[in-house]
Amino acid sequence: MRKVFYLLSTSLLLTVFSCKKSEPAPQSADDTTNKPVLVEKKNPIAPPLDKPQLTREEIDATILNFARSKNDFRWSWVDIHFIWSAAQFGDNAISIGYKPAHIADVHPIMHEIDLQDPEWKAVHDALIDLISKGLGNASPADFIIEDDPVMPILTVKLTDLTVLTQLSNLENIRYLEPLDYRPAEWDELAGDRSTSGCGGSSEPLNSSDWTNITPNNCRLPWNFNNVTIPAAWETSQGLGVKIGIIDAGLSSSQTLLGADFNNGDSNVGRTLTTAYTWGNSVYSTCTHGTSMSGLAVGPRNNLTSTTGVAYKSSLHFIRGCEDVVLDKSSERTGVKNALIQMGDNASIKIVSMSVGTPFYSSVLKDGVVYAYNKGKMLFAAAGTSFSWTNWWGVVYPAAFSECNAITGTDESGSTCYTCHDGSQVDFTVPMERNANNERTSLSYAMSGTTPTYIGGSSCSTAMAAGIAGLIWSARPSLTREQVFTCLRNTAANYPNANNYHGWGKLNAGAAVAMALTL
Repeated sequence: MRKVFYLLSTSLLLTVFSCKKSEPAPQSADDTTNKPVLVEKKNPIAPPLDKPQLTREEIDATILNFARSKNDFRWSWVDIHFIWSAAQFGDNAISIGYKPAHIADVHPIMHEIDLQDPEWKAVHDALIDLISKGLGNASPADFIIEDDPVMPILTVKLTDLTVLTQLSNLENIRYLEPLDYRPAEWDELAGDRSTSGCGGSSEPLNSSDWTNITPNNCRLPWNFNNVTIPAAWETSQGLGVKIGIIDAGLSSSQTLLGADFNNGDSNVGRTLTTAYTWGNSVYSTCTHGTSMSGLAVGPRNNLTSTTGVAYKSSLHFIRGCEDVVLDKSSERTGVKNALIQMGDNASIKIVSMSVGTPFYSSVLKDGVVYAYNKGKMLFAAAGTSFSWTNWWGVVYPAAFSECNAITGTDESGSTCYTCHDGSQVDFTVPMERNANNERTSLSYAMSGTTPTYIGGSSCSTAMAAGIAGLIWSARPSLTREQVFTCLRNTAANYPNANNYHGWGKLNAGAAVAMALTL
């Protein structure tokens, strides 16, 4: 992408600060105390204009040092010079979380904020005015990438160190983050979508990896038995529940997630609805979203294909990203916007996200908090390795406390070959054969009824979401917390969670049985 540089002289900088101090800031309509809208911190810093820009190698080295020492990296841990240097790479997108200066923590009220309220609107407008003047009275259309209408987030194209420093000096700023920055090694993966979960499997099918069930030799994947899903089906099949999935798109050619969604024993009038917050269509050539949807809610069909866990549940699918690695600003924004839509959809109880990034993202955090505050039960994949993150722990959004982090194991309970684990993991689902780690779970291919292997923590997450659907269907009056209790209290490690697999392997049959007693 073309880089845009905005340079201001020291004299202009002094003029800007002078204007801010002499001219009254915009006030909210009901403010009788005449307090300024934008409040400067007690010890503001001067723009470090004399420091040279860090190289990408220097930035990556610092990020990796934090990651290895803290198993995490957050932009709040580095200074404005580091953030400015990182903003020079990628698409120059900076995400700005804002607030009225007197509010300490926005997250508890994130789902209630009205951005048209005079107090919030005054902050929003003042920030845009500050940036515009700092860039030589630039038109907002020239620098605004996204002006979130629901949550207090501005995404702007901004590489000017002076303006970034001004913003960082304000009590009104919740965060400043280069939304598109990614390590140099990730660029090597850009052309390999199979690495990012989109390529599908070439492993030949082994007939011992499924059993035939009614109707008409529908296929039951081998690992459904490992978490006692058939036992749960004796009581509940997911009827009356709608599950939301945020992923990288659906196949327009897979009729089991189209015209045949109500095929076989799934012919109960359930619905499949779709939307997209990334790209220009819900449909994609990436196989991942199709496979995840098949595992969670695929029909118990009479077409000799595999069934999903909650095969009588409805599905709302949102395409929020290009592939499963959220390494672009548009993907992080897309997933955030998908979470807002899921949160605002009162008919959805469960949201499954088999996508993620190793890096903490405040934009993703805001989206997760919004949906969680709206009452959604969130499931997210702990992570599936590629070369740059094969040593990493649980990725985001799974690592957020609002999410149930799910990872995959082999049949013996060891972490699967490519799966991440760690202290944030809540539950596990076996999805890999001991004898061959390429023989994973089974779900839908891009078209036809012949299933394909799909693995990683992704498929375990989709199955966990389906199991939650079975519990809620068995007892619709349960709260989100009670559904979690059913999952936790019947899992293999309860009452002693461990540092790698949390509460351990899910037990769908026992969890559904417990739901009936609450």
